[in-house]
Amino acid sequence: MPSAAEFQALADELRQLGAVIVQAANLGDQELALWAVGALSSAAARPAWWAREAADNEAAAIAAAAIVKAQQG
Repeated sequence: MPSAAEFQALADELRQLGAVIVQAANLGDQELALWAVGALSSAAARPAWWAREAADNEAAAIAAAAIVKAQQG
């Protein structure tokens, strides 16, 4: 599970990317806007990665417990 600092860093990154998108729109800079949208997509995917990692850890713990139980009985 991510720490509070990791969640805060993500929130800060998303806010900064939002500002870059606004700046790119104001400047009419399509290349900067496309870069910012790509970075935003990557940052927005991070919570899903964290969730998959947590699910994998949970599945590994369940499997380990089943192995221990099978070995004991």
